[in-house]
Amino acid sequence: MDDLKKVENLFDYNLKVKKLLSDIVPNPTDFYSDYDTFNYIEDLKDSLSKIETYINKMMLDYKIPHSVLISFNNQMKQLKRKVKSWSFKRITKQGYTATLDFISSNITYMRPEFVEAIYENFAAFHGCNENQVLKPITINEYSHFVHSYVINNETFYSSVPIVSSVKNDSKWKEVNLRGRESELGNQLYVAILNSSIESDRLEIINLDKKIIIMAKDLGHAAIIEIELTDKDKIFVKYFIPKNTSMEKMSLLKGIYTNKKGFATGSFQTTKDKIITDVCTLMQGIPTDKDIDLSKFRRAL
Repeated sequence: MDDLKKVENLFDYNLKVKKLLSDIVPNPTDFYSDYDTFNYIEDLKDSLSKIETYINKMMLDYKIPHSVLISFNNQMKQLKRKVKSWSFKRITKQGYTATLDFISSNITYMRPEFVEAIYENFAAFHGCNENQVLKPITINEYSHFVHSYVINNETFYSSVPIVSSVKNDSKWKEVNLRGRESELGNQLYVAILNSSIESDRLEIINLDKKIIIMAKDLGHAAIIEIELTDKDKIFVKYFIPKNTSMEKMSLLKGIYTNKKGFATGSFQTTKDKIITDVCTLMQGIPTDKDIDLSKFRRAL
């Protein structure tokens, strides 16, 4: 399998897992009759098997730590056994709320402290310190671990074929457009080259339905994911692993986590505005130059 196909598979599998995780959340209508509940259980079994396959493929393609791979497969084995057991059928007999609690606690929930540990320990150029991350306990947490581990790994970007590259320019040290050529991807690449973004290295991976940007020196190494749809809507989410100015960070479009250690955000835009919105976002991300040195001076 070539590297570009492997990248496309990663996001395809990740999207399929998200869809399956959403679909297996029960509805009250799944408990109107024994027939409805039986169908729900059968669909759940089928969905868990598919999720297991997709997450395993992602883990094996990107050499996720063996301990995590083993732990995931052991957990899936136990979960599938539970769903086939009489104890789970007794849970479903209790109705919607009891079943929803089971699905949440075993499959779909993500602990805030787990997410925060991922943000604090996975960052490009610093490496992914999985030993400092809480052990995943739900399927959704395993999925989030895999996605975060891969896109914060520098080798993930360097493995994707280059479409166009600028190096050793008077303004830029390195800007790489990778993946596939497209009108939007090329426009974004040119706009970034012509902008005042303060980054020593920029990696842009352009795929059919997704664009990923890794920008060194912007909050250490900001990761921006752009999700394209068949309609005019475009979704942008970003992770900034180093917060050198909470004040400046608060001005970013879509900011929703603004902590001393890291920041995250997301927003919706359109094809007409995406180039401007992304360049403005990147220009606004604080760098080491934005660190407030006054508190250190006062300490002297």
